[in-house]
Amino acid sequence: MSSADEPLDRDIGSTLELWRYPVSSLTGERMRRAPVSSRGLDLDRAYGLFDEDTNDIVYPSIQKHWNVAPLFAARIVDAGTLQFSRDSESWHDADDPAIAEVMATSFGRRVRACRYGEHLGNKIAASRYELSPIHLLSRQSIEALRRSLPESEIDERRFRPNILVDIPDSGEMPEYSLLGKEFRIGNVRLRGTKPCGRCSFTSLEQQGVPEDRRVLRTLIAQFEKNFGIYCDVLTEGEIEVGDRLNLSWPVPELAPIVIVGGGQAGAMTAKALRDLGSDSPIEIFGDERHAPYERPPLSKSIGSRDDGKVELTSVLPPDEIERLDIRLHLNNRITSIDRANRTVETSDGSRRAYEFLVLATGGSARRLPGIDRGYGHVHSVRTAEDAWHFRQRLARSSRLFVLGGGWLGLEIAAAARTIGCEVTLFARQKRLCAKALPKVVSDFLEARHRAEGVHVRLGVEPTFRETPEGIEAEIGGIIERADTLVVAIGMTANDLLARHAGLSCHDGVDTDQNGATEDPRIFAVGDVARQRGPNAAQGSRIESWHNANEQAARAARAILSKPTDAMPPARFWSTQYDLNLQIAGLPDSSAKPVSSLYGSAPYWEFHGFAVGINRPGDVHRFASRISGPNHSSESLSRLRPTLDDTNSTLEHLCHADELREGQISRFEHTSAGHVSAGLLDGRPFAVHDRCPHADASLSEGFTEGRRIVCPLHFAEFDVETGEAFNAPPGCADLACYTVELQGTELFIRVPRGNAAT
Repeated sequence: MSSADEPLDRDIGSTLELWRYPVSSLTGERMRRAPVSSRGLDLDRAYGLFDEDTNDIVYPSIQKHWNVAPLFAARIVDAGTLQFSRDSESWHDADDPAIAEVMATSFGRRVRACRYGEHLGNKIAASRYELSPIHLLSRQSIEALRRSLPESEIDERRFRPNILVDIPDSGEMPEYSLLGKEFRIGNVRLRGTKPCGRCSFTSLEQQGVPEDRRVLRTLIAQFEKNFGIYCDVLTEGEIEVGDRLNLSWPVPELAPIVIVGGGQAGAMTAKALRDLGSDSPIEIFGDERHAPYERPPLSKSIGSRDDGKVELTSVLPPDEIERLDIRLHLNNRITSIDRANRTVETSDGSRRAYEFLVLATGGSARRLPGIDRGYGHVHSVRTAEDAWHFRQRLARSSRLFVLGGGWLGLEIAAAARTIGCEVTLFARQKRLCAKALPKVVSDFLEARHRAEGVHVRLGVEPTFRETPEGIEAEIGGIIERADTLVVAIGMTANDLLARHAGLSCHDGVDTDQNGATEDPRIFAVGDVARQRGPNAAQGSRIESWHNANEQAARAARAILSKPTDAMPPARFWSTQYDLNLQIAGLPDSSAKPVSSLYGSAPYWEFHGFAVGINRPGDVHRFASRISGPNHSSESLSRLRPTLDDTNSTLEHLCHADELREGQISRFEHTSAGHVSAGLLDGRPFAVHDRCPHADASLSEGFTEGRRIVCPLHFAEFDVETGEAFNAPPGCADLACYTVELQGTELFIRVPRGNAAT
């Protein structure tokens, strides 16, 4: 880009037809090439029909004979001679007495064609209505109307377009996306200004087109009476059939899609927009200093005496931010929204315009007022900084209080026990996860935590006091002491920004199932969104990794006016000790199981949801059963190239007898690292062990058909090509290895010089 004034262009279509209408609304003439001025195509709608006696305009008009006009056609030939015809075959000059008599009979008076602006006695020939320069219509709109009226003859001549364009791969009515934007056809620059309203003559009989009153009724019912758009001419020139249509804009005028919040939901929205083909500028504003990362692993990363930095699971690493052309603003909050002018103000005092605004502001950990006295013994775990400070403190603690019997409290208790810390967990409810889990599941978790040595205190509300030495908890006059307290009593939605902007909020920003708020330019996703859906008419906030990804994908499709699928079942997971608890569907804490499998890895099915512990395959199959056809985010990745002898080496992996049908085994390979391998239908496969999106070992997953399924987030990968299915937007393909059986030994082809990581 050489300067700020140089436009960006994107080829989106081509010109199919050009039409000029010398007399407003009469049937016009098809052209191969046309000069274009600020008034439109040369001599387009330059004439009207006027009464020879009174010099009043007769056509276009609303007088009783207006409906005969479509039966006439007009054209300009030679050196600007205007001609008329009744059949588009026999043409007469405008001053020919023969055509004058026909028109007099049709209009009930003698009329003559006069160019607008000429003198008619003491009058100036003036148009009855304001003329817009260009009427543009797409082939896709014609086809959409044709599908609505399969028995009607849908011909572009009914609608009087100047330019008929083809904008492929853009859905129905693509010209409406040009409203307010600049684009170029040939060397002519245009701007879409407003929809083109159609009137009753679209239903009338015209030359070669029969009368059909269903046409206008359908336009009114389905298209708000509009068909095509009007355009202003910004730069004069010439258009020829076949010229390309290039969407263009001056760089300073193009507003970005602004995402407020640098967490999982915001980052995945940006990814999804790029995966779906958006080339709009995208900017993410985050109030932390870290690039977007996943929050669920934070509570699991604290179980270490090591004082080192908490390892973050990245969502958008720096190299991917570069590749996706996303501008990331760290340590820079959005402080206010001006909806009227579509701008936001940042914490550094600057203002940004936006095309769309996505609120992914998440939530804040609930606090206990008056406890924290500044000694550093009271903690919450919501951000990377929280996790790091808590881990530092836990490394120097021998006893920990956990307040909260939900997912976070249980995960922290489990992590602390793994490093030998004594843990007392307090919960106000009479059982663990009382708002989320049925009693049978709560009881299982309680028994496991007690078996691991956690002092579980249910139905109590201690009074805490921070002292220089630690934490005191008083219950019924009895005081217990610990070194550290972690408060895990839930979160509140960060909807203050939205509320100050006047958006509807009820402990979260109210949205539809695609994340759209009452303002069509603003969406909300993730923990801050209170999303209405088929089973939540009043809306619900679903705080889960899966929901953040799903909402991001749906909002991205809605922003780009792409269709969305049915809502998939909700998914939840939690890791405690060696337990991987997974849920498919929205759980009901009062539900009774309709079927169950007990033991060290139990599984329960309820009406509408299932819970499994170390049973990812059963949970996955239940989710597939209740969701019907696949509707998860489509795979947008490309197949990996097959390795050949020139770019790989053949290396030994294992003895063939070590592989079992339908089972996944994990091998440590010298150059390839960890490899998962197995047999499917007697055919061996080998893939990189780590899921390319989640920090999970695929050897702990399971197989479905010719796919290997991640045990954590249920992304599926073809074991031969690595192609991702039902994965988060932007998930990379899985590294697959070509396998060769030589006698009883299995070999894999490994890329030269580097292992798949």
